[in-house]
Amino acid sequence: MEILKIYNNNVVSCLNKKGEEIILTGAGLGFKKKIGDSVEMNKVTQKFVLDDGKKKKMNQLVQRVPKEYFGLSEEILRQAETVLGKKMTLSTFMNFTDHIAGAIQRTKEGILLPNLVLMEVKTIWKEEFDLSLKMIDYIEEKTGVRLPVDEAGYMALYFTPEDQKERENRSLEMLQYVIDIVKIIEAVFEINIDRDSLAYMRLVTHLRFFIGRVMNKELRDETIVNENIYKLLVANDPRLLDCSRYIVAFVKKELESDVNRAEIVYLMIHITQILGN
Repeated sequence: MEILKIYNNNVVSCLNKKGEEIILTGAGLGFKKKIGDSVEMNKVTQKFVLDDGKKKKMNQLVQRVPKEYFGLSEEILRQAETVLGKKMTLSTFMNFTDHIAGAIQRTKEGILLPNLVLMEVKTIWKEEFDLSLKMIDYIEEKTGVRLPVDEAGYMALYFTPEDQKERENRSLEMLQYVIDIVKIIEAVFEINIDRDSLAYMRLVTHLRFFIGRVMNKELRDETIVNENIYKLLVANDPRLLDCSRYIVAFVKKELESDVNRAEIVYLMIHITQILGN
């Protein structure tokens, strides 16, 4: 195949046997190449077919995004695939490239985009966030621009396991459910939970897996919880009963699912840990 376009040293396009334009990524694919040169297929790591919609978006990206950011994005997503098993799609590649370019430009202009759910992202997607922090270092090494930690939170969402559409919907949906349940807890007990506390991180982690079990209809086995534990918790703080009822009603309304006694008890235990702090 012959090179049709060169986006940077690592990203080129060409025509396949069907006459479709495809994007190829791989280290050094475009290095010292020119239009019409043969593609070194042994260097290709990813292939993406450019349909009309994606071709239009790619052309728009090329016009406004510096070429070096395509290679930067490709390398970061390749590391995410290696470390996390996150398979790169063309949509992810284009959206992530666009995001990185915008983040670098904002940082250069001194514009901070606060990440209001940074603590939740750090807790729910710890592996993805840790990789994002390393990528902050990598971006600084390659561009000389140090992105704020808030951007690591935004980047982490691109590294979650679902495909592009599921990632945007399921990840943010789950995050919103966690935030809403935290608000219920704060309202019932009339407290403001310290977002930097270890107890809060544990609560958010528990809520993430709780919501995940509800979504997947894989609730805890009720037999693992002794009824006396439930009665003792409620006796020690009757507000736990009201709080659990609000949470159960919320889950019923938003997720159309019931919550069993075992899940309620585990929720109560984590809430008491918050109250103890």
